[in-house]
Amino acid sequence: MVYDPEQDQWLARSPMLQRRVYHVMAAVRRQLYVLGGNDLDYDRILVRHIDSYNMDLDQWTRCSFSLLTGQNESGIAVHDDRIYVVGGYSIWTNEPLACIQVLDLSTEGKEEVFYGPTLPFASNGIATCFLPAPYFTCPNLQTLQVPHHRIGTV
Repeated sequence: MVYDPEQDQWLARSPMLQRRVYHVMAAVRRQLYVLGGNDLDYDRILVRHIDSYNMDLDQWTRCSFSLLTGQNESGIAVHDDRIYVVGGYSIWTNEPLACIQVLDLSTEGKEEVFYGPTLPFASNGIATCFLPAPYFTCPNLQTLQVPHHRIGTV
């Protein structure tokens, strides 16, 4: 569903490829990305694949890249064509997560997912945003901007 303010009504759109709960969504360059969560039809199945929705074509696509590990109840933020999936919960371990996964969409056809820096604490159900700050106030900001925490490309 999408809200059309000119018509003041909700309009139906193509359904997602997979029913999910506890997932996160982010928009980059008119594409909506759906990441993580649980499969709604099969209880306790973490979803690793990523689906994208083209707003102009009203079309869903299964991406050729996936999350490195399943996360639900995560926070999400976007900066410079990168999506950061932060913290969350693992139904496999029944524990909150401290990992950050980064989906780099800066080069079309060469998208990749890698681990970012680990949070100093594990947490789920968190809200996140990207807040640019001068380097002198956040000396470790470069660790979020340079993907040197990679464990491999997808």
